[in-house]
Amino acid sequence: MRILGLLIIYLSRMCARVGGLLFKFTEILNSLLPSLMPAEELTRLIRVHYEVMYCNAATQYSAIVLEWGLEPWEEEVVVRYNIASGSTLVLGAGVGRESIVLAQRGSHVIGLDINHEALRLAAHTAQAKSLDVAFIQANFLALPIVPRQMDSIFLSGIMYSSVPGRQARQAWLRNLSTHMKIGGVAVVSFLIDRTRKSYASRLAHRLSICLARLPGANTTYQHGDQFSGGHFLHAFLSEEELRSELTETGATILDLNWERQFVILTWPR
Repeated sequence: MRILGLLIIYLSRMCARVGGLLFKFTEILNSLLPSLMPAEELTRLIRVHYEVMYCNAATQYSAIVLEWGLEPWEEEVVVRYNIASGSTLVLGAGVGRESIVLAQRGSHVIGLDINHEALRLAAHTAQAKSLDVAFIQANFLALPIVPRQMDSIFLSGIMYSSVPGRQARQAWLRNLSTHMKIGGVAVVSFLIDRTRKSYASRLAHRLSICLARLPGANTTYQHGDQFSGGHFLHAFLSEEELRSELTETGATILDLNWERQFVILTWPR
């Protein structure tokens, strides 16, 4: 029996090694997708990702999850820039994490998301708390909001990094700025690249540069574009890359915290 046990241990270790190699190979293959798929297809796959994620949201998300509230850095930003007063637009509202907290603190909140199931749960939670929050299903590039109406815009999670292509992200920010009052602020989260020094990351980037030149490939591909778990994200390689991208939109950077991955923007008039 001892020999059988040792054999099972050996086989288990071999399977773990093979599994690890297959996982790394899968990650490399996925990292090539942003260079092959047009931006429109990457965006469609993001929508599919959230349709799966929020399927039967009412039964998936417990009361504890719905009471998570703001992250520590979000709390600091809300207080520092007095975001709890006036009108706030929350993009990527999901199940209402940020929207509900801001409404409880006195802000007039409009929460937008593309997923109906998530918004239905958010609206139910707000109603149970007797909060007046307007949850709207909408395309973020065609906001159903009167220009110059919002005191602040809150981009949930890492939404900014979810937009494929530098120029597309900049166009999105310029569009958002038209919905803000003079002196209003936008709270933007982003993803940073912590893996670019790895051999697999460097290899995938070299291959992606070649693939992006093929007919029908993604001409907006950038170093830092990722695809994992069915979700596209652009991970910024340096603070300089991020700063130049933002300032080219005409935005003024009030605060940029690279390690905590958030930036506060305003647009002078």
